[in-house]
Amino acid sequence: MQRFLLILSFIVATALDATAGSGTATLTCRSASGRTVFKAKLQDIYGMFEGGTLIIDKDSVTFPPQDGNIEHHAIWDPKNGVFTLSYLKPGMKDFQFIRFWSIPSTFKVVNGDRSAGAVYEFEAYIEATEPRPDKGHATSTIRLLCTLTYRI
Repeated sequence: MQRFLLILSFIVATALDATAGSGTATLTCRSASGRTVFKAKLQDIYGMFEGGTLIIDKDSVTFPPQDGNIEHHAIWDPKNGVFTLSYLKPGMKDFQFIRFWSIPSTFKVVNGDRSAGAVYEFEAYIEATEPRPDKGHATSTIRLLCTLTYRI
């Protein structure tokens, strides 16, 4: 019985350790004019895409969380000021995409550090599915001012 409890304790401790150090990163961006707002959530910054929204001139498009049909990739390198996000939801009727990349020379740590979580500010560019009716299928390249908040 003691051996069973010891093994059970080990399994529980291992499971808890597997989720330690993981948190949701919140990305909030706004254009200088204020007409464009982009928000997204990512599990552990470069992990699962948890959803996002792009608003331009009060029209919005929502990007659903990653599932089997959606391709998502992120590159996270705070030491060099690199953060990229790509998102592709294929389909003829419900096609959606995001291409997002930081401008490394603007990247700075506002508060904290990567070991416990931090707040970063940077400028970035986005190209994405156009939310405004009658404006085409894709936005132009839009420059944004961004805050990325990450807590473990």
